[in-house]
Amino acid sequence: MSALQIAIVWLSLVSLYHSTKPVPAGVNYASESYSIADSSMNLITDVTFADSSGEIKHEQEIWDSIFAYIESADQYILLDMFLFNAYKGPANWSLNELTNDLCDRLIEKKLSHHQINIDFITDPVNTLYGGILHTELESMKQAGINVIETDLTKLRDSNPLYSPIWRTLFQWLGNTSRYGFLPNAYSKDLDPVTLRSYLAFLNLKANHRKVFIADHGKNMVSIITSSNPHSASADFSNIGIIVKGDLWRDIYRTEQSVAQFSGGNLSGDFLLNRVVGNMVDSTRNRIQLITERKIRDALVAHIGAAGEGDSIKIAMFYLSNRKIIKTLLKASDNGASVQIILDPNRDGFGYEHPGTPNQPVARELIRRSDNKIKIRWFHTHGEQFHTKLSMIQKQDEPFVAVLGSSNLTRKNINGFNLETDVLLQLQPESALSSELEAYFLNLWENREQQFTVPYDALAGGGVIQTCLYWFQEGTGISTY
Repeated sequence: MSALQIAIVWLSLVSLYHSTKPVPAGVNYASESYSIADSSMNLITDVTFADSSGEIKHEQEIWDSIFAYIESADQYILLDMFLFNAYKGPANWSLNELTNDLCDRLIEKKLSHHQINIDFITDPVNTLYGGILHTELESMKQAGINVIETDLTKLRDSNPLYSPIWRTLFQWLGNTSRYGFLPNAYSKDLDPVTLRSYLAFLNLKANHRKVFIADHGKNMVSIITSSNPHSASADFSNIGIIVKGDLWRDIYRTEQSVAQFSGGNLSGDFLLNRVVGNMVDSTRNRIQLITERKIRDALVAHIGAAGEGDSIKIAMFYLSNRKIIKTLLKASDNGASVQIILDPNRDGFGYEHPGTPNQPVARELIRRSDNKIKIRWFHTHGEQFHTKLSMIQKQDEPFVAVLGSSNLTRKNINGFNLETDVLLQLQPESALSSELEAYFLNLWENREQQFTVPYDALAGGGVIQTCLYWFQEGTGISTY
């Protein structure tokens, strides 16, 4: 064999192994299904919109809630957050310094409550894969906060054309915040970075989770959300749920797995024997923690079983996964009502985006369903509609909702990125099912303000967009 043939065989084997290898324990996780009372769950949302005069308004609850629970905690706080940096780049419409605010609050809590343990897990994109010195993370470390940067090499590779080259030639080189000579991707005003930062970025995978745990009196509280503590994302529309009770242990176990395969360890084990109730009552609501591929499995099962007289409502930042698309078309063909609110994918932190994947996917869903699937665009103004919510209502069955960090994309629900969602099965009379339904209909019908516009107002998905979507979804050479 020639050297070229040997190289091709080697890279093919590396690609095959790292795109199919066993994932670490705690990934693709589904907890037991817990009984939970309405009073133990609260919906929290952020919504950005323009009022009748054109002024941009923000109705925000998510980080106000997290900050309140940070303030009340005495023993333990855990956060796993994807984007955590103060760099805004061209996204100068946001005046909210969310990253700095969270950093300051965590440091203040640690310095004023020396006994409290605080764990903070994040994605290496925030340090440009070791290429910059992250001021906030370094300050947190100095204050005694346990900061863990996720080791993405332990996850499967979502970019099989490039990642075997990186693993073979470049991963051994490490990285440094010194000797940079390339423009900083966060801002041209920042110090340059090394080529190694860009080479690592091209693996295009992430710890995309967004979870929070803290003690609260005699209870434990968890928040699962789509919102990042990221200054340039502070004005995005998002969703989250506050959960009191035993679910926190399952979240902690999945996060302990991330910490350990990243070379660290969490500091909250002393609370695992703490007796925490779920305040169970007769409503027969159920809640389950699901991550990565388990999210896909749950959605395919519930959407795929929908038919005549059932309804499916989805509000989503990215929708591109072929299995989900086929399942939605099947449900529509079987008579289910399908309504979808999507971000138009035209803005990203001040940069213009080409409309993929949502615009070509929307066009496909409408065309292939003979216009039975209904789609509206969230009317953005430079920010993003970053919500991740799916709801399935079948006749005479519990109201099903899935929400959290995960977009419906190949990377997010095929086990490449790390993701955390909750699966809710609620009685129709439950307060939370009514809140979720009202949230969606308020956006769909523009009951209070203009939140969404008809599909035709922003319809895209021409040949170039469609080809780009198929290439990106099929190869993994994209950020979605």
